[in-house]
Amino acid sequence: MQFRIVSDSACDFTQEQMAHLEVEVVPFYIAFTEGEYRKEREEISVFACYEKMVEQPDVFPKTAMPTSEDYLQKFRSILSQGFDVLCFCITSTLSGSVQAAHLARTEALEEFPQRQVVVVDSFCATVEQGLLIEQAAKAAQAGYSVTQTAQWIEDAKRRAHIYFTIGDLRHLQKGGRIGKAIKLAAIALKIKPLLHLFEGELHPIGIARSRKKALASLLSDLYKQFADGKQSIQDFVFAVGHGYDKEEGEAFRIQMQEVLASLGYHEKVALREIGITIGVHTGPYPIGFGFVPRFQKQ
Repeated sequence: MQFRIVSDSACDFTQEQMAHLEVEVVPFYIAFTEGEYRKEREEISVFACYEKMVEQPDVFPKTAMPTSEDYLQKFRSILSQGFDVLCFCITSTLSGSVQAAHLARTEALEEFPQRQVVVVDSFCATVEQGLLIEQAAKAAQAGYSVTQTAQWIEDAKRRAHIYFTIGDLRHLQKGGRIGKAIKLAAIALKIKPLLHLFEGELHPIGIARSRKKALASLLSDLYKQFADGKQSIQDFVFAVGHGYDKEEGEAFRIQMQEVLASLGYHEKVALREIGITIGVHTGPYPIGFGFVPRFQKQ
């Protein structure tokens, strides 16, 4: 590999995934008490955060993005070993993480002018961001340079999607991240919203009267996305993301696998834990799926 991949923790990688893909993660910070921030996954587990949110439903934790110094430390370590850097950040519509990475890039290149650091606004988050990084790692293994891989990602991220539902809209409202979904909040917080993150923007796509109906509607939308044959389902990779309830996530993954099989897709769909970077805005019960284009060497 000619370069190394860095990402903020919105990619939701476990330590095992990080090691397998040789990805360096710069964590977000989480605080349940004002001013007492801890690093996501490194100093507090995602499950512990969700558990606290479930046990104390009136507590709304806060996140803080990685600092430019956090990024700079990672960049320096990699550049000093003679590698270039490809850095992924959560969509800039949800966080200033990408700006912090750009500041670090400027300083890093002053110290290592012979190297390259490319910062990517992923336009996405959580399982979708993780899938993009996995495909970038495949591009690196295929011999792509950091600039070639970044160019591939720029196209791929515009064909990547996340569809999901949440328990209610209280956390999105509280955090001011509701965007275009505000109309749903005005209807009724108890109605289950159906949401779509595409090209960095959060869009409401419907409502359902129950969790079961919400999940069924998401799977119906998935089927419609590929049933007309306008795009080959084999050209994409998929993952299911879940919050506090892993069992619900696995059950949904199995249902989704059946829908994909009916469309001729038989690869196993990954099951991933949605991190607290997103969880503080969705509440403890996000669930849905993401898909991104599959890397294919040209």
